Amino acid sequence: MSTSDATTAPEKPRKSLVGTLVNLGLIALAFALLAVVIYQNREKLRDVFSRKLDLRLLVAGIAIFHCSVMLTFVRWYALVRVIEPRFTLRSTFLLGFIGYVFNLVIPGAVGGDLIKAAYLVRMHIRKTQAVASMVIDRILGLMGLFLLASIAGVFAWSMTTPAVQRLILAAWIATGAGFALLAAVFGQVFSRFMPASMKSEHSKLGTITTELNTMSSTYRSRLDVVLLALGLSVVGHTLNVFALYLMGRMLFPDMSTTLGQHYLMGPLTLFTMAVPLPFGALGFTEGAADQLFNLVGHPSGALAMMGFRILMYSLGLTGAVVYLLNLKEVRGLTTAAHEIEHELIDGDLVDEEPAGASPLV
Repeated sequence: MSTSDATTAPEKPRKSLVGTLVNLGLIALAFALLAVVIYQNREKLRDVFSRKLDLRLLVAGIAIFHCSVMLTFVRWYALVRVIEPRFTLRSTFLLGFIGYVFNLVIPGAVGGDLIKAAYLVRMHIRKTQAVASMVIDRILGLMGLFLLASIAGVFAWSMTTPAVQRLILAAWIATGAGFALLAAVFGQVFSRFMPASMKSEHSKLGTITTELNTMSSTYRSRLDVVLLALGLSVVGHTLNVFALYLMGRMLFPDMSTTLGQHYLMGPLTLFTMAVPLPFGALGFTEGAADQLFNLVGHPSGALAMMGFRILMYSLGLTGAVVYLLNLKEVRGLTTAAHEIEHELIDGDLVDEEPAGASPLV
């Protein structure tokens, strides 16, 4: 063993320990934030549990939320079919459920998006294209949220308070910035202004620029698919906000907050789930929901969001069953996903074709 091997070998467990401690700290923070929100809403919680709830609204909410998440699976399917026509809906749904479990239920695990990317690599799809499909899917997902809030803001502008109008302006700006970003990507602006980064090896900036360039070359000739995916994103988030509204109606039958007001505040609330905290930004999103929905007179946005969590974890149970039924194959994908993750972090995404593909399904 060389001297360099001897000095670098012990670092793996140390990194693993640090990662574990960070994940434990994030989990503790998430539950601490949730505890604060519960304490602040303790009287409203007692009131909710003191009366009989309309569980029909819960069942409807679960069904609607399942449909919205399945639309995200179909959205990704449409994007992947551009680069791999053999990709099947069956694989899409299996990987979608497994990825959902990794993103929501398993804290500290490799991301569900990387699990799906690893599967695509096993189908002999280039790593850069596999990751590009993940990136554009995420971008379109976030744009769908802001676009929905922007559309609702157009109709509600004259009926809202100055504080809400400022949020509508923020949504319009975010939507405009999203379209500007896509235009820059498809116009290959980044590679034109930073040509040196495209040639540099082992560079994070070079990796990012290469990914954006790959995304452009892959999807710029299929803008119809990109627009379809954006439309599916808006429809999916529309269903999510309606499900959130049903949870509020279940908890507070006399709630005066309208469905239209939910379409203003719901997308902004759901956007906070992108914060990198375990279990879908548990605790943080509840606190944000309380403040946002308070602007439109909601009894408790935090409790409505807790009701929405029930919908999320009901889908998590479905995903967990799919995960367990394919546990052996998922372990192999997890290893491959970790490799892609490390390559992205190190700025050294190796775009090699795998030796032997063993598809999940």
